[in-house]
Amino acid sequence: MKSREPIGNGAALISDGALKYIEFDCFDSYREGLAHCMSTRLGGVSQGECAALNLGFNRKDAKENVRENFNRICASLGVETESMVFSNQVHETSLRVVTAADRGKGFSRESDIKGVDGLLTDTPEVTLVTFYADCVPLFFYEHGRRAAALVHSGWRGTYANIAGQAVKGMVSAFGCDPARIVAAIGPSIGSCCFEVGEEVYGPFAERYTETVFYTQSGPGKWKVDLQAIIKSELALEGLYGKNIHNSGICTKCRKDLFFSHRGDHGATGSLAAFMRLR
Repeated sequence: MKSREPIGNGAALISDGALKYIEFDCFDSYREGLAHCMSTRLGGVSQGECAALNLGFNRKDAKENVRENFNRICASLGVETESMVFSNQVHETSLRVVTAADRGKGFSRESDIKGVDGLLTDTPEVTLVTFYADCVPLFFYEHGRRAAALVHSGWRGTYANIAGQAVKGMVSAFGCDPARIVAAIGPSIGSCCFEVGEEVYGPFAERYTETVFYTQSGPGKWKVDLQAIIKSELALEGLYGKNIHNSGICTKCRKDLFFSHRGDHGATGSLAAFMRLR
């Protein structure tokens, strides 16, 4: 029996035995047509720095552990592992429309999806999967067109506005209406913990000029609110404010629950986000 506990803003921590993952309240009314989640680090079989629910094959973990972890979370979501399509993330803005022909790429067969940080689909047979350990996961769903997108937005992708590119991609590929797109900004490093130097702050401050996005934390040091910048970009693309939901959960603050590259000093596993049209 699964249990549900509120966490952050408009999110829930789902417990299925030892397995725990995050769902977003904004997608609850679409439950019959959409499965989604953001994993935590809890409920898997991995050991050491990857304990326990590591979902990254590129981490210091045995492949059989990662496969078992995927088996567990997919079973709880009610999706087949063979339906998964992985992104191959490079912290840029390339997107890929995927179809049933892409099922299994990255998990059970070789993938030609290279240099891609966002996956889009309107195909029910496909489960989109992207990976994180502090970067920002972005979930998009347009019920009228029954299309979904899942996007990895690191600080480089945020600076280059991959969020806006994803909205444009859904409009171009599927004829989506931005006013009907619902977006969730998942657990990621918050403004409380994303401290950078002048080399990162300077370009951000020049492009995103609102001072509310930044807090000076010391000589030559600033904290940058990636989640707020993304929310502002989505509004500029035509999403209604009521349809942009920021969970406000910081992965570094909650490294008891999430893998965090900064919080774990690079010795960590990988989280994953999932979206599947039913």
